[in-house]
Amino acid sequence: MSRRTHEAVMTEEVLENLVLSEKGLYVDCTFGAGGHSSKILEKLNKEGKLLSMDKDINATNLITNEFKGDSRFKIINDSFSRLSLYVKNESVNGILIDLGISSTQLEDPERGFSFQLDGPLDMRMGSKGLTAGELVNNISEQELADIIWKFGQDRHAKKIARAIIKARLIEDIKTTGQLADIVKRAVQVDYKKINPATKTFQALRIVVNDEIDQLKRVLSAAEKILKPGGRFVVVCF
Repeated sequence: MSRRTHEAVMTEEVLENLVLSEKGLYVDCTFGAGGHSSKILEKLNKEGKLLSMDKDINATNLITNEFKGDSRFKIINDSFSRLSLYVKNESVNGILIDLGISSTQLEDPERGFSFQLDGPLDMRMGSKGLTAGELVNNISEQELADIIWKFGQDRHAKKIARAIIKARLIEDIKTTGQLADIVKRAVQVDYKKINPATKTFQALRIVVNDEIDQLKRVLSAAEKILKPGGRFVVVCF
């Protein structure tokens, strides 16, 4: 099974700031659908190397023949927080991280990332750890409110947390559609630009995937594995 790579964001800016040597070793920490990796390989000569990583097994399993047939390319199914296990100190010319979730993850309702597509309340990048459903159905009201405020910056955090607790007393919250409706009813505002559930879903995803700690670890690893003058590029929006 194969798939097409998606159009990566800010490609020109990424390549301009990342690939300074055509024969260097580069790391794409968030392979996703392969958009950035594909463009990096185009910039490298036959001596260049690219190591791509992704925690999502679907990303690493469903790579296209474009990547499979390129001897300069290697992909690893693991969290980028474990990057130092796969490269030597001061051996890498550039590291790229595209934070957040990919379009392929959002468009798959079974992954549970989207409030626009009803599916299981999962949100895990990989296959281990608590799901978002297990989180919202078991932690306290205060813990929920803290998560939604800290990682979503939603001023309605307490109101949303209270609504979730009341709803789960009646039945477990099992789908993205259920949760999105609960948040919408709790907030009770008309929206034109942003869905009321956006910040709650973001906050839960960050916690489910331990994204803050993962980022801290890869930043620490980057200090050791980058060559002097190496580049570390982060895409975040």
